[in-house]
Amino acid sequence: QASVSIHGSRLARLEIPGAGLSVLRGDLATVSSRPEISRNPTDTDVTIPALGFNLSGTITTPPQVAGRLRHPAVILIPGSGRVDRDARVAGIPIFTQLAGGLAEQGFLVLRYDKRGVGQSGGRDESATIQDYADDVLAIVNWLRKRDDVDDQRIALAGHSEGGAVAMIAAAKESDDIDAVVLVSAPGTRGAELILEQQRHSLDLLKVSEAERKAKTDVQERIQTAVVSGVGWEGLPPEYRKAADTPWFRSLLQFDPAPVMKRVKQPVLIVQGDLDKQVFPHHADKLAELARARDREAAVEVVHLPGVNHLLVPATTGEVGEYATLPDKKLEPQVA
Repeated sequence: QASVSIHGSRLARLEIPGAGLSVLRGDLATVSSRPEISRNPTDTDVTIPALGFNLSGTITTPPQVAGRLRHPAVILIPGSGRVDRDARVAGIPIFTQLAGGLAEQGFLVLRYDKRGVGQSGGRDESATIQDYADDVLAIVNWLRKRDDVDDQRIALAGHSEGGAVAMIAAAKESDDIDAVVLVSAPGTRGAELILEQQRHSLDLLKVSEAERKAKTDVQERIQTAVVSGVGWEGLPPEYRKAADTPWFRSLLQFDPAPVMKRVKQPVLIVQGDLDKQVFPHHADKLAELARARDREAAVEVVHLPGVNHLLVPATTGEVGEYATLPDKKLEPQVA
């Protein structure tokens, strides 16, 4: 039977045990609410006009530089799910810490609540990753008009699915975006990533080969039906209700290969080598795609040993370990 968790009127978690599938819209519990606001000393809250609604965010400025100077800027793009500006998972405010670390190095950093989340307007029920890229472009346009931002040095930094969003935005607007950072980002089609995550989950469960094949077949049928709109016959109706969404369809169809060809900017790829949600080989695949572009643009890959998907030191890197991690601080090398 399928188990669906709802926050308000929105899908927060999908469990389909029959398919061996657990979908948390990507970054685990990153989450359905903001019970606590994390702050840096130089944080200032801002409101950004988007396409028919406002996005709410926080700017972190360098602590050691007077506000009248113009700073290079970094926009932090969150992963999948109902993620607010802090990108909190298992008590770790990933983006708050990352913004503070980057500000210490002289960057102005903007993080934001995704549309329909926290204090941001808009609705996320029908949003796709392409829509989230349009939100990023609205933020870029707004940042370029600020007196304290060097509009010739604006970078996008996307975490997890946010890396896909960053690539799409950079490919659409090459003139106003000057660099792209892909952190724990997928290097294959979304459909392949989901199947890879399922295979890993089945490995942990140590299921028989027959059960593995049955669960994989169901998952492949679900994904094919989501993309094509046909083939739901024989699948429980709750599977379709939970999985047949614009967001999931856009994720399954996302392919970094053709998108990267249109990304003209220098690319930095950062990968924790204990990541068990987006495995380390994705970083190398992204680097291969970036280096194959028909243009001269810098490509750098940084692998961080002992670091998980949340960008903190870990022992196994498994999702089940997140809640018990003793160290709630990001690996300093990430910033």
